Amino acid sequence: MASFEVTRAGAILAVSHFERSLAFYRDTLGLEVEAVYDEPPYATLVSAGARLSLAEQGHAADDRPGVTMTAPDDASRANVVIVLEVEDAWAVYRELEAKGARFLAKPYEPPWGGCRFFCVDPDGYLVEIEQPA
Repeated sequence: MASFEVTRAGAILAVSHFERSLAFYRDTLGLEVEAVYDEPPYATLVSAGARLSLAEQGHAADDRPGVTMTAPDDASRANVVIVLEVEDAWAVYRELEAKGARFLAKPYEPPWGGCRFFCVDPDGYLVEIEQPA
């Protein structure tokens, strides 16, 4: 066991078109913008205590020497899935459908219960919308 406590979890996604991705997470998924920075383009969004940051690809940061973030180059191969838990997956599906979101399939009930579906962000990252059992 670690001697420290994690007080908040989050992720940073490298995106190919910053404004388009910011609009998707803010306007389509409804995450709240906590901060936006101009150079290099970077934003932090929050929801229910979680933090998701967007960084325009191709920029190295002083605190990550030697690492340049890049967006996925093949949307059919996922290496990150963003999971958002909701109370009513079908209601969220209908709302996102009306906003023009892209989906892998309609919501379904997995064997362990609940309901979930996957939509795809502008760079091909998978976003799982999950209603717990």
